[in-house]
Amino acid sequence: MSLVLASILGVGLAAAEVQRFAVVVGNNEGAVGNARLYFAEQDARKVQGVLTELGGVSLMNTRSLYGKGRGDLLKVMADLQGPIASARQNGNETVLYFFYSGHADDKNLQLGRTDVSWSELGTLLEKSGADVRVAFVDACQSGTMTRRKGGIRAPGFVFELQERLDARGSVIITSSGGDEASQESDEIGGSYFTHFLASGLSGNADDDGDGRVTLSETYRYVYHETVYRTSATRTGTQHPTGAWDLSANGEVVITELGRAGTGTLQLPASNPGTFAVFDVDRRMYVSEVAVTGMDRQISLRPGAYLVQKRLPTHLAVAQVRIGASTVVRVDGAQFKDGEYEDDVAKGTINATIREAKRPKLALHLITGGRAFSDPTIASAYFPSTAAAGLEGRFGWRDGKYLSADFLAGSGAGTLEIEGLGYPVNIELDSATFAAGAGWRTPEFIVQAGGGLHLQAFWLRRRFPDEGVADQELFSVAPGLSGWFGVHPGQFEAELQLRVHYLPFVVDGRDNGMGFSELLLGLGYRF
Repeated sequence: MSLVLASILGVGLAAAEVQRFAVVVGNNEGAVGNARLYFAEQDARKVQGVLTELGGVSLMNTRSLYGKGRGDLLKVMADLQGPIASARQNGNETVLYFFYSGHADDKNLQLGRTDVSWSELGTLLEKSGADVRVAFVDACQSGTMTRRKGGIRAPGFVFELQERLDARGSVIITSSGGDEASQESDEIGGSYFTHFLASGLSGNADDDGDGRVTLSETYRYVYHETVYRTSATRTGTQHPTGAWDLSANGEVVITELGRAGTGTLQLPASNPGTFAVFDVDRRMYVSEVAVTGMDRQISLRPGAYLVQKRLPTHLAVAQVRIGASTVVRVDGAQFKDGEYEDDVAKGTINATIREAKRPKLALHLITGGRAFSDPTIASAYFPSTAAAGLEGRFGWRDGKYLSADFLAGSGAGTLEIEGLGYPVNIELDSATFAAGAGWRTPEFIVQAGGGLHLQAFWLRRRFPDEGVADQELFSVAPGLSGWFGVHPGQFEAELQLRVHYLPFVVDGRDNGMGFSELLLGLGYRF
């Protein structure tokens, strides 16, 4: 589900400094028919944290888009051209990191219901004006991009990115082949590729222990871990691929461990195993560390962490607090046994999944009119009335919805009552409470739905000129409802049509008639 693209133009100046910029995009939604992802936006936030804390990207030079569309991406990419050009004019060299996590197919990235083609993405990166562009795209079938450029399933590139740029060319790395799906995991609370990308950049990929994580180290680590962890999944093995056209010297250093403002967690070789590191403050996994024949260390933002070692029968858990510019060494004596049912990290992941599965609530102000279908009965009993009220609707991921609404209405008119020979003035007050259930089309800028609608109906008739006592009617009216709307973002505008059958007794006679409501709804989806 991932791509890493690095495109290098120009030759650096020996005395130049390097300014780094980042655009981070995450979207859980894809095209119509694609299941909503659980962790794409959270994955993007995780990578943003690594780039700003360890990758030398300042918050001022970072742009993040979560749940946004094509237009937002185009605007952000255009807006960055100015700061990048200014940095270059001041004699600095520039690097742009781009990260995307979400849906894609063999032609496009899917930013919700909008899209950006692979070729357009390349153009956007090139037009940014940065000397070096490094893009990580965590999406299905991203190998399509490397296949067009002769991609292979193996790393094999080195080039320098420190205080001097001395490289030309491009590098593309994807986490899945052009015909492969990319996978999220409930166990790790994210996609496999991004999980290992963030872990690798935090220090797990630092094979030589020099405190710097290079692009080639990152790719080797992410490739092997992704292939290994997906080899037994139902979807099948996910293979990162790569393609590059590069003339350069040295290695690309993406992150440096122990940067100012971060602390270091050290796990000694004397306590081997695989450890999961959980950020208590941000409620997310941040790293997975395999300790074998050498000490391992990762850089972390200051805060409280749980370090878990999963054993066959129980957990071993250590609680640590990392301070800025400190090194915290966690050996076997600091771990305490715990039960799997007490796994705070797993509980948080499950909570994220439950939150994603919860229905979304939309509230609408509704207004319109009610008219009775039989003109003979309507003229004798019930003139048309206006109505307004409030509707709440819960929508689930699979298209089901439940709704409840309240409408109050009033109106006045004349009745043609048989035998009187003259029109009778009448005033009507009404109130309804209704519940509905049905199905809707997938979330898109245009959406429709329909289903059953059951309405509890109260009506009062008043005859101001006749000296007749008020008459009240209470009945239950079954019916159908349908709606069609435009949903730009979280705002919703809908046209609703409801048709009901109203049984009633008036003047001692059993009657029944149909009525319809045509309503305009304006609201917001939370």
